[in-house]
Amino acid sequence: MAESLALLTLTATLAAGCSGSSDADDGDTGAAASSGGLPSASASTGDAASGSGGSISSSNGVTSGAGVTSGAGVTSGAGGAGSTGGSTTAGTGGAAAGTGGSGDASSTTAGTGGAANPGSELGNGAMEGSGRSSERYETGLVSRDGTPYVLITNGWGPGFGNHTVSWEGTSFTVESMSGSAGSMGQPASYPTVFCGRYSVKEVPDCGLPAPSSSIKSLRTGWRWAKNGNEGQYNAAYDIWMGNGTQLRGYLMVWLRDPTRYQPAGQPNAAHQGVTVANVPGKWNIWNGMVNGLPIVNWVRAEGQDSSEIEFDVMDFVRDAETRGLSVPGDTVNAVAVGFEIWEGPITNLKSLDFYVDVN
Repeated sequence: MAESLALLTLTATLAAGCSGSSDADDGDTGAAASSGGLPSASASTGDAASGSGGSISSSNGVTSGAGVTSGAGVTSGAGGAGSTGGSTTAGTGGAAAGTGGSGDASSTTAGTGGAANPGSELGNGAMEGSGRSSERYETGLVSRDGTPYVLITNGWGPGFGNHTVSWEGTSFTVESMSGSAGSMGQPASYPTVFCGRYSVKEVPDCGLPAPSSSIKSLRTGWRWAKNGNEGQYNAAYDIWMGNGTQLRGYLMVWLRDPTRYQPAGQPNAAHQGVTVANVPGKWNIWNGMVNGLPIVNWVRAEGQDSSEIEFDVMDFVRDAETRGLSVPGDTVNAVAVGFEIWEGPITNLKSLDFYVDVN
């Protein structure tokens, strides 16, 4: 069950360009710490790939540009979103599991525990920005319904082998991936798409960061499909809290809990099998400290994957406060989704659709 509990004992200094400080971000608006690990390493550009859920992260120097950037410091594309230009096709995936349902999101039947959701915003977005890369670190500028987001391929773990990731708008596919967990339980990779100020210097103008006091609602939805992949990976939201420039704590929402790797922190015995107001399903809460920063995780039970969910992020913020588990920070810096992959091989693991709507 818990090969990665040693993550909290991680203390190490990364390669040149990294910060050894316990502060996730000392005021630099570029580099930021990974959720559950040491501060991100970077080259002279100040960029960093993100790790999440309890590990360190490093980068070979992702560079910024008007198009798509590669981790070797080579910028491709002179403009537009994505490496091969934009497309206005709708996201893949049809009627899938109902909000909070389980099962494979690529099917057209409701998942266990969730009826079809006719009011869903998922599956209807106009996607722009497409590309395909086998670079360990690559950044793609994409959009959904005209709202910009950033995608990072993010093969940051020490056990990373290789991968090929393709994307269109906020949907992406891990076509192939090989690798293994690090000696301290670090995931090999965390391919991610996000809105807000996250772990690379690109900050899409999507409405985040935003002070919590100004947010009436922060709706988000994600649909993904495992496509037969039953191995050691999660499917998780990574929500960064702070003051708009500095990172102060993490909230994670795990829609899939693998059998051998667990979130950073410890299971909170007082908060197992709990519900969150306005959010479907039950959750097991893990919480603790990571690199001097607090983290709260809401985790689906093993074997009860949710392939689709839509919720208001502020309901999780309020749930943490109600339980006395709130993290510091008066601003939602970023909302990200992706797959922490501890072990390959992975083939055609899909993130079908993702959106963030700030009101």
